Amino acid sequence: MQRVRGVIAAAVVAVPFGIFLAFWLHATREFAILIGSGIGLAIFAIVATRRDSHDDAADVAWREAALDLPPVSDRIILERVQARMPGPEKQRRTGARNRDDIEAAPSDAASQGADPK
Repeated sequence: MQRVRGVIAAAVVAVPFGIFLAFWLHATREFAILIGSGIGLAIFAIVATRRDSHDDAADVAWREAALDLPPVSDRIILERVQARMPGPEKQRRTGARNRDDIEAAPSDAASQGADPK
């Protein structure tokens, strides 16, 4: 049902937008079709992936069938219990260097390992 709503919403927005591009902004027909199709595809993707009552009913059936397993649609809890990845042990310098660091470094430090050209 959500896919049908997605197609309808995409058509309702994309077709007038393509006509607007072609007639009022004097875009070429190919450009208007391409941009209108892109907008329509984006709207379809958003509307078609929205939850509906069928998803809620499937979630209730999943909970009844497998009580020891986590619910399918409960993403917040699944994100909380996922394993943490270890971060870097030493924090990297990302900001600008201090004047003291620049003066303390030897002037030819950058060319020591470089091959002469």
